[in-house]
Amino acid sequence: MRRVLKQLFQIILLLVLLAAGILALNYFNNGLKNKSGAGADLANADAAISVLNWNIGYAGLGKESDFVMDGGENLLPPSIEIVEKNLAGIQKILRDNKSDLYLIQEISEPDMLNLGVDVLGGVQQALSGTDWFFSYDFRTQFIPRSSSLKHGLASFAWIKTQPVTLIRLPNEPTRLQGLIQRQYHIQAREFTDANSNPWVVMNIHLSAFDEDGNVRVRQYEKLLEIASKYYADGKRVVIGGDWNMQLTLTDFPHTTKEKDLFWLKILPTESLPADWQIVVDPSVATVRTNERPFIKGENYTTIIDGYLVSPNVEVVSVKGLDTNFEFTDHQPTLARFKSRP
Repeated sequence: MRRVLKQLFQIILLLVLLAAGILALNYFNNGLKNKSGAGADLANADAAISVLNWNIGYAGLGKESDFVMDGGENLLPPSIEIVEKNLAGIQKILRDNKSDLYLIQEISEPDMLNLGVDVLGGVQQALSGTDWFFSYDFRTQFIPRSSSLKHGLASFAWIKTQPVTLIRLPNEPTRLQGLIQRQYHIQAREFTDANSNPWVVMNIHLSAFDEDGNVRVRQYEKLLEIASKYYADGKRVVIGGDWNMQLTLTDFPHTTKEKDLFWLKILPTESLPADWQIVVDPSVATVRTNERPFIKGENYTTIIDGYLVSPNVEVVSVKGLDTNFEFTDHQPTLARFKSRP
């Protein structure tokens, strides 16, 4: 009898601990948590500003990788060595393309998906001296690093800006594996250029696997509402990020099967306010499918990363950087903007 009671007690204790773990996991991913570091001796913004936008895929989605949620077979990268190779390539591209602002998505602290490599630290090292800000969209606590998720958005600035403001976007109605709620949000940086024009630059990453793209559209509509308020206040508005919707129609060669294009959705441009402009380089794809490792001409590629700017912003230049998807499943877009007279 005592043995049965002991076993029953152990089972109850295990269930209590499991329930407590689930509650803690949910609790610690409900708020918008962030961390930041101030740069020293930053310059004031010039009349024109440069912005580099890039989803770096936590350095785990280089050319060698596929991904199970995109129709592939694997959740994790092939090896730590490949993650480190990817991070080194990402660092070089960032160093070689100096910009006033960097908008980075899918950047992470050491966790499960990057096999424990400090991707955030590596990017901070490459952009040492910048004012940086990192906010989590996934953040687990009290579980081993090998099973944790700690990634989100980061922005880096070589120019003086006001502190970053976080603004919520609609979340998906369901939790990942029934446990973790992804925290969708905007990072907004405000500053003034050399001609005393006020600006706001936003960093975003919209939903990817929502059914029929309904959450993406709700997030997009909320984003337009927020951006329009900034514009009404006289700000020059630049929104950069991974929209997870086609920003322009493309026809790059591929052999990807239709079933692996389930995530595709076209940005509903009919919702755009008058004279707002989508800014992309139509000649360079920004994303590839992950149903298999990358082979040029076989994986489907299109453009889902880029910018939206308000009518009082002039596009000086825009250029997609062709990395042959060596280090991530996205490619960066570099643009220059100035205030319209």
